[in-house]
Amino acid sequence: MFILAVARLVVTLGFSAVLPYLGVTLHKERDVSLETVGAIWTAAGLAGAAMQWVAGEVTDRIGRRPVLISAMLLRTVNLAGLGYELMHRGPVLVIAILCILNNVLRGFFDPVASAMVADLSRGEHRIAAFSLQRIGVNIGWALGTIAPALLPGGEVAYGQLFYGAAIFTLIATGAASLITETRIHASSLRPPFRLRDFVAYRHDHRFMGFLVATFFFFLLQAQLYAPLSLYAADHVHMGISAIRHLYLENGLIVIFLQLPAFYYIRRAGSQRVLVLGALAYAISYAFCGLATRETHLIACVALLTLAEIISSPAQQSAATTMAPSDRIGAYAGLFGLTQAAGQSFGPLVGTSLQGALPARLTWPLLALFGVVAAVLYGKTNHAEPAPAKSAGAAT
Repeated sequence: MFILAVARLVVTLGFSAVLPYLGVTLHKERDVSLETVGAIWTAAGLAGAAMQWVAGEVTDRIGRRPVLISAMLLRTVNLAGLGYELMHRGPVLVIAILCILNNVLRGFFDPVASAMVADLSRGEHRIAAFSLQRIGVNIGWALGTIAPALLPGGEVAYGQLFYGAAIFTLIATGAASLITETRIHASSLRPPFRLRDFVAYRHDHRFMGFLVATFFFFLLQAQLYAPLSLYAADHVHMGISAIRHLYLENGLIVIFLQLPAFYYIRRAGSQRVLVLGALAYAISYAFCGLATRETHLIACVALLTLAEIISSPAQQSAATTMAPSDRIGAYAGLFGLTQAAGQSFGPLVGTSLQGALPARLTWPLLALFGVVAAVLYGKTNHAEPAPAKSAGAAT
């Protein structure tokens, strides 16, 4: 479990040092339009979302370890390729394809890692295990956010960062290779994959309700990125360095408070925590519309980060707890798909509303997504796991 957390830390460090700034680089250095950058990011997000579902099915059939290691090795090569294309001013189309491929490979990492955590933990220990993973991810995020500020600017320096990210990913692959296969039913044969496996889950009404709530939750959660930064720049008059403070604050709060949050989740129960977390997100984003200075947004980000540290482990634990024991990877993949879909459409919804409505009115409207998520989470009982059964039996 600890080795997996370290691997995620190192992967996230490399990822967060480069990819959040790729859109800015394409726009400023290569004169790529904002619409094209947005299209690349949407395509990458949707491709990664779809692959999470596929990865979940694959890992339940052939095991966690081969899927995880293969995806990480290919992602190492992909990051190096991105660095090469940026340093040599390669075609934007090639860079876009590599960016989409990066998200596809990430889609083969996240649900598999979540399935491994679920394999190795049970009950309240599962929430603690996911909390540990969150700490690893956010230490990597904080370190990666700081890293570009410590290096000289320029496109060549930025392209070289991708080589560094590739090296970090390779190191993480070495750490992950130390983990033995965790799939509980490794000796049992799953039936051959059929297209109808993809619709078998519709009969699990409890899980479907959970996924709908999760989609609305992440539509709102994703406002933290492009919509909030644009709002901060245009209406609160914050510069790039000040905006970076918001994301650094987000990472540091998770690092220091994620473990204490675990004890609260254990005492309150994951269902109550999910309702409270969604409402806290709604309140935080609604107050963004009242912000007139940097300190106001810092307070809003602090509150939504507190909501994040209780919601995220509870969501991951609930998704895997509801899964039959022989379909944990598939359920983790469906959760990842829903999360990625919400995060892909969220920025588009947020920026579109900001363009069509007064910016300060946008935030209370976006907050309604959190209210809807809270209501749906409150109606979903996910305390007990489902019995093991094949996908074909569900149909």
